[in-house]
Amino acid sequence: MGSLRVQALTVADIGDDGLTNRFDDPHGYIARNDATWARMLRENPFAQPTDLAILLAVEEREGQKPAVVGRLGFYAGPGEIFDASGVKKDFRTFWMDGFFLAEQHRSSGIGGVIMLQGVARCKSLLACGGPSADAQKLYKAAGLKEIGPLKRWVAFNSGVGPARKAFKNAALAAIAAPFASVAAKLLYATKGATAKPARLTFKPVSSFSPLLDALVVQAATQPGALSRFPRDARTLNWAMKYRRIKGFEVYEGGALTGYALLKRSVLDATQHGLGQIVVGALLDYFLVNPSRENKRDLVLFTLGHFRRDRGDGDLASEQGRVDVTEFQVFDADFDAICKGFGLMHAGGLRVLFRPAPAAPMTDATKWTFTHATSDMLLMTP
Repeated sequence: MGSLRVQALTVADIGDDGLTNRFDDPHGYIARNDATWARMLRENPFAQPTDLAILLAVEEREGQKPAVVGRLGFYAGPGEIFDASGVKKDFRTFWMDGFFLAEQHRSSGIGGVIMLQGVARCKSLLACGGPSADAQKLYKAAGLKEIGPLKRWVAFNSGVGPARKAFKNAALAAIAAPFASVAAKLLYATKGATAKPARLTFKPVSSFSPLLDALVVQAATQPGALSRFPRDARTLNWAMKYRRIKGFEVYEGGALTGYALLKRSVLDATQHGLGQIVVGALLDYFLVNPSRENKRDLVLFTLGHFRRDRGDGDLASEQGRVDVTEFQVFDADFDAICKGFGLMHAGGLRVLFRPAPAAPMTDATKWTFTHATSDMLLMTP
């Protein structure tokens, strides 16, 4: 085993080819840090050339190319926090992206060095996902505090998942799946989950207009506005350019009132007895008028979309019907709505945050965020 070091690379340090051919990559940690990633880094609306792009744990090996044995990426993004007097402070934070470290090096302390360098360079950090117990210890030691978690609610569009979980035998599961599908449809119909939205309409778009930005800014001026990590039209369009995401403008009474992002992905849920399933998610949303009625319409629209959707056919995540529709939410109204529609609660993502020195938070700080928090906006199929 060779000596270890941490190599820091800024946005300006990343060439047109990304990290391709610069290092040996025995664990595949930088396989996606290619030319497309390099363009995405530079086109981030909030990126600056001196921003930290990635920290690499590198093992030096005599006579061989240095090997990447760990990594943590970063994307710059905006934040807004309200103090006890209701005064808003804007700040920059950095989304933590893909913290990986080879098992044989986890006792070396190099993971802690990566986190300390991330804090020193970025000051404010934001993480969202399902970090391991070891990663959580590192995050908290680096000053990140949990401001979540999100709650995951799921609806079954087919009986495949439940049948696999109930019957370990694949043949029996295949026989039972159609019956489970019928049972699920009956349950959701009885609970009102198959109704159509009553107040809101949803228009598919390939990109968002800057007109949306005025609405996002307006929300921060409303009484009771919550601290948040807002996304403007530039950020949404950037994400839609580099990830397979469906965008929708939301209208109420003919007036633009928000947006919604929907995304399909493939989840390996073998450890839960479900096998590989296609998941459709309400990835992100914003509503000028976040009334319970409008949130209900948003849930109904998402459920209806993924019941009908059969994908674009060109990716594994875009093949055929969606097995499970999920909502990762941080809102009591959404919890009540999803529970009322017969959806099942199934854990949720953790959200951890280290505030900027100029925009501190307290235990009383109230937040709002969505599934798209931090790098989850950029999750791959």
